[in-house]
Amino acid sequence: MDLQRCSINSTTVRGLGLSELIEAVSGRGIPGVGLWRDCYAGLRISTAANQVRSSGLRVTSICRGGMFTHRDDEDKSRSADENRRIIDEAHAFDAECVVIVCGAPVGKDLDVARAQIRDGLDALAPYAQSAGIRLAIEPMHPMMVADRSAITSLAEANDLIQALDHENIGIALDAYHVFWDVNYPSEVQRASGRIYAVQVCDWVVPIQGQLTSRGMPGEGTIDLTAFVKHVARAGYDGLIEIEVLSDAWWAVDPETALDAAIRGFEAMSEA
Repeated sequence: MDLQRCSINSTTVRGLGLSELIEAVSGRGIPGVGLWRDCYAGLRISTAANQVRSSGLRVTSICRGGMFTHRDDEDKSRSADENRRIIDEAHAFDAECVVIVCGAPVGKDLDVARAQIRDGLDALAPYAQSAGIRLAIEPMHPMMVADRSAITSLAEANDLIQALDHENIGIALDAYHVFWDVNYPSEVQRASGRIYAVQVCDWVVPIQGQLTSRGMPGEGTIDLTAFVKHVARAGYDGLIEIEVLSDAWWAVDPETALDAAIRGFEAMSEA
């Protein structure tokens, strides 16, 4: 794939600070970055946003909002306040969306968790809309249902978007989380017009940890060429983030990891 379709997610090169990330990505002719909040946490938001804006880079996503599930009203209020802060940050960066990791059940009741997620999104959407920010629900792999998200399929995320009917709520589509699902190609088509972020990495076996065992594109078992084709058929023509959470890649020099990410991206076909 052409690097003009590429965005580098900051967690892929976690050892780089924001200034270093900007320099490394810009120097390789890549037009976008996705930002986890930790990469700018020590900076004033206005300072960080000006750095990115001055570089000409697009901010394809801010990670993460959500975590709507709660034990009590105090938890709920704290989550709402934090989500509004994230929206404000995304607005400062002119970000294309905020990735929403919805939250795991508090206890064992998945129905309660899903209701809390629906209500949390419904309450947050107008605030995000007023800031010009889109909310991108990231359906996660089922193995993460107990600690990250009760929304564990693209079909479920699409149903939630349809039920809520807010024009600024859509999908963050991560190959790692959906590639296994026999229905994902048809659900990608169903999400047409509501795909706000697309992320690629690879599934490397054996899994060493459910969160941080991912590979660079081409290292593993995901047919990323097919994934990209499905996304294109659904009308998505934005940048595609390389988002690789990997203890193995975090242990090497970030510039080396970045070069590996680029090689993997270029090897993917969009034909």
